Amino acid sequence: MFLIDKLHLRTQITIFFLLQIGLLLLVSGVYVNWQLRRVVERELGDRLVAIVRIAATQVGETPVLALLPGDEESRTALRLRREFENFVTLGGLSRLLIADAQQRVFFDSRGELGIGNEYVRLRFDEQEISHALSGEPSAAPLFYDNNNQPFKAAYAPLDGADGVVCVEASAASLAAVRDTRNMLLTIGGLAILGAALSAGILSRQVTSPLEKLKQAAEAIGRGDYAATVEKSGSSEVTFLAQTIEDMRRAIIRRQQRQQMMLAGIAHEIRNPLGGIELFAGLLQKKASPELQPNIEKILRELQQLKKIVHDFLEYARPSTPRAKAVKLAPAVEEAKDLLAELAKGIEWKIDIEPGIAVKIDPDHLRRILLNLLRNSCEALANQEQRGIKIVSKHLDDTVDVIINDNGPGITIDNREKIFEPFFTTRHSGTGLGLALVKLLVEENGGTVELLNAEAGAAFRLSLRRA
Repeated sequence: MFLIDKLHLRTQITIFFLLQIGLLLLVSGVYVNWQLRRVVERELGDRLVAIVRIAATQVGETPVLALLPGDEESRTALRLRREFENFVTLGGLSRLLIADAQQRVFFDSRGELGIGNEYVRLRFDEQEISHALSGEPSAAPLFYDNNNQPFKAAYAPLDGADGVVCVEASAASLAAVRDTRNMLLTIGGLAILGAALSAGILSRQVTSPLEKLKQAAEAIGRGDYAATVEKSGSSEVTFLAQTIEDMRRAIIRRQQRQQMMLAGIAHEIRNPLGGIELFAGLLQKKASPELQPNIEKILRELQQLKKIVHDFLEYARPSTPRAKAVKLAPAVEEAKDLLAELAKGIEWKIDIEPGIAVKIDPDHLRRILLNLLRNSCEALANQEQRGIKIVSKHLDDTVDVIINDNGPGITIDNREKIFEPFFTTRHSGTGLGLALVKLLVEENGGTVELLNAEAGAAFRLSLRRA
């Protein structure tokens, strides 16, 4: 059951149809075959019982059981052979026997068994012979000869003697049952094939709208809110599509309001910061040496506030990507050079395949690399051995860039939160660096994730290959 649950819905519907049709055909086929076989056997048995009654009447009071071994050419034996020769032919019989209660044969229409010999097969029909000796003619169950051909026998009592008349006939009419069974198997195979085609068509009609909804939900989960959710299919699917579309629009509206709010706050803060920085600079020129350290602290804090405002504005108003082919190695080197002051004492190991290019907005790639590398540099601030390793791996359609530092790493509790806006573990951090990285990467059709690393933190960028 758990294996079926893991299959695609289209496959589940097809399997369900095939199981239903297959089970129905199997049960119907077994029942029809059993009924046909039972009817044919019963009709053959009734016919043989009627024939054996007539044969017993024809024997009449002939003293058959008085014959002795060697009397095969006696007048009685010859008369019986003449009387039953046409009877066997006209009745469609294969054999007619007369035997006593001890199953010794006294007449064999085939002439194969001598008088007094035992016909071993009669042992299997002892119950039917017992019924016949009690005066009740009966038919025996179907049996097969040495050539695996079906036969049936019937028994009737001899008048005035402790013996029975036995007639045997071929059950070749059962071949019609076999032919019918083969025909049912053929019809069943065609029906299952038709059911598979019908199930495929039906499941496609049912699952295609659901597949589109799945793709739309995945896109929304990735942060891609551009595409409108297509509404098609049944009323339930249409309702679900409309609900997802409403959710998409609500997310867009909320995101727009959030970005407007962040941009407004950033602008409101940036204007007075400019004035404070201006007056702090003038004050620095005129203040006494004793006040200079305090003024420098003010200026440093102003730079930190300006960085926070800058991050707010970048997150609130990311530019629409203008993707083009960008060579990866030069972009990494540029970002490294821009962080030269922060990265003093760090050992770099860069293994980027020469000439490999990615399809992305160049400015977005620059900001992504700067944020990731700045995080790594800041994580190494208190480390004795400081190193950053950057490796690229290209696949058919994507290029993976893995940035790994040997810093303290990221705790298990924080792994799920690091890409959330405003989450930070640093006193001076804004919590927008990695959130901006994720936003820009996804806007360019890529992904970013935190890997399990033996030491430090490792991020993997998966970008479209140019």
